[in-house]
Amino acid sequence: MNPNTSNHLIERFQCYLDQGHLVLTATLSTYVTSDAFAKSEPFRSIWDKHFMEKVKKRLPVGNRETTVDYEYIVQRSPDGYWHFHGFLATPAPYADRLWTSSGLNRHLRNDLESFRRAGIYRPCCVNSFAIEPVQKVVAWSTYITRDADSISSFL
Repeated sequence: MNPNTSNHLIERFQCYLDQGHLVLTATLSTYVTSDAFAKSEPFRSIWDKHFMEKVKKRLPVGNRETTVDYEYIVQRSPDGYWHFHGFLATPAPYADRLWTSSGLNRHLRNDLESFRRAGIYRPCCVNSFAIEPVQKVVAWSTYITRDADSISSFL
């Protein structure tokens, strides 16, 4: 992976963190093993369309497009399965709509649990997910950009 990718993520999401935004790390794991499918638009739609629709559904109606920013990397696990790693950032006033003192917003968690089935419009299932507030932007950026065959959402 291009070292500029990691630097871009660090600068962008550290800035959000410094401004007091809620910055979350997210992993969506799949059982997809096909390289061709992992590089396709239908696979990318898992994050770009399906996942982000569920996230935006939790935000105020008039501000859904401007109150969340994100980037992700598609990466192969050591077991050969493709999955998504990424960042989400939202201003502090909307933070509790995604993350509460007890963890991930229960409605969002329930929505994501429905991804365990492929469905008619979803090209594959997401067998597990992990979302939590970022601890160290640099460490997470370095971790998700470590593999040469990773696919960035912004390149």
